[in-house]
Amino acid sequence: MSGFLAGLLDAVLDASVVLSFDRNGYRRHARRFDPRDLEVDLAGKAALVTGANSGLGRAAARGLARLGARVVMLCRDEARGREALAEISRETGNRALEVVRLDVSDLGDVRRVAESLGSGPVDVLVHNAGVLPDRRASTPEGLELTLATNLVGPFLLTGLLRPALERTGGRVVHVSSGGMYAQRLDVAELFRGGPEPFDGVVQYARTKRALVVLNELLAERLSGSGVTFSAMHPGWADTPAVRTSLPRFHAVTKGILRSPEEGADTVVWLAASAAAAGRSGLFWFDRAPAATTPVPGTRESLEERGKLWTALVEAAGLDPATSPREGARGRKRRTRGS
Repeated sequence: MSGFLAGLLDAVLDASVVLSFDRNGYRRHARRFDPRDLEVDLAGKAALVTGANSGLGRAAARGLARLGARVVMLCRDEARGREALAEISRETGNRALEVVRLDVSDLGDVRRVAESLGSGPVDVLVHNAGVLPDRRASTPEGLELTLATNLVGPFLLTGLLRPALERTGGRVVHVSSGGMYAQRLDVAELFRGGPEPFDGVVQYARTKRALVVLNELLAERLSGSGVTFSAMHPGWADTPAVRTSLPRFHAVTKGILRSPEEGADTVVWLAASAAAAGRSGLFWFDRAPAATTPVPGTRESLEERGKLWTALVEAAGLDPATSPREGARGRKRRTRGS
């Protein structure tokens, strides 16, 4: 087949979604990968991965460990994190692994972990942890659980670790979802806690849309920081979260789902490869930049983008575009005065 026809066929298959997001889509796209991109040595580099005990996070932690990084596995369930650490250490021979307990939905917990880790180097920060609850739930701060876990917690952690990331010229990777393509950013609805009656799938997709917009805003507002911000989506991967949160979807698609390693490949590539260095603010799929609003009517306004930043600063009590320490002190003063 000629190069032109092969390219045309790939374009048609990619437009079909199902033939792009599945494992065959990954294998088609992998033909264009340059294997030299991941012939890198990350020894001495510190990589933090949230939700690293299972699924995509575990696969990303394994991939970074295989490249020699010191991987800090940030896990809500410390026991499951230790099990994952032992397995990854056996598989990769990397002993520079650590588990730190972190519930990303708990903003107090985020501050505790950031204070503990922020004094050291942070070369890579992967925001992978996510939840898709079937019922509405709230955090101690009064935030809807999906919003807190998938968006506000990552925003706060990035802001608090900004000095450490700047010291290394670090990279931040936001793991989004193909489900975000069908959603348009609506900040008021998002922060109200989602649709009524509650629809966990819709709220999840909306947080993942907001995460992609946030990635662009961070790249714009911290453009002089030396930190590279990236967002990606993994396609349809066979993970414990998909099996438990979307059982019907999993039952129909399990024969074509990507492996966690295939889904996490772009995470590792964005974190480690020279080819991704300095390309801040982009959205990626299978190591290539991807459109964020191919579905008509999903592009947000500049006003809505500004509202998202304002709402996140208010919820987190910190503005990453200013001094993180000043933002943290401001949050404490407001808390004492309440």
